[in-house]
Amino acid sequence: MAELTVVEIAADETHDLRLQVLRNDTPNAIVTFPEDALPGTFHLGVRDADGNLVAISTWIPRPFHDEPGVQLRGMATAPPVQGRGAGAILLEAGCTRAAATAALVWARARDTALEFYLRHGFVVDGEGFIDEQTLKPHHVIVRRLT
Repeated sequence: MAELTVVEIAADETHDLRLQVLRNDTPNAIVTFPEDALPGTFHLGVRDADGNLVAISTWIPRPFHDEPGVQLRGMATAPPVQGRGAGAILLEAGCTRAAATAALVWARARDTALEFYLRHGFVVDGEGFIDEQTLKPHHVIVRRLT
């Protein structure tokens, strides 16, 4: 794939891909998260060589089982570029940044994305569940950063 660049973005820049990818085929069209503006929350994106935003993610300081952590939320890659490395680049950049303040990253991952996260060092924590917002199967996943 052409040159990709990880950039910090504003919360509202995540909305288009959240709607297109994360809310597609779900009963919920809400693209804002209450945590979007919390202190310490940051949003990362990947831009292609033309400046198009092709992947997004939100990173929220939030403990996991009483341990300092960062919750990854709202990660999405535009369908035409899925499987071409944009998500992997974004995930690694976010984990690197999160490691400055936390020992782990965790997320509520859709089962359709589990293999991606497992390939990138995450492990499943607990039983699966149906997410109340999307009505899609999910698992909690965790990656130790230290």
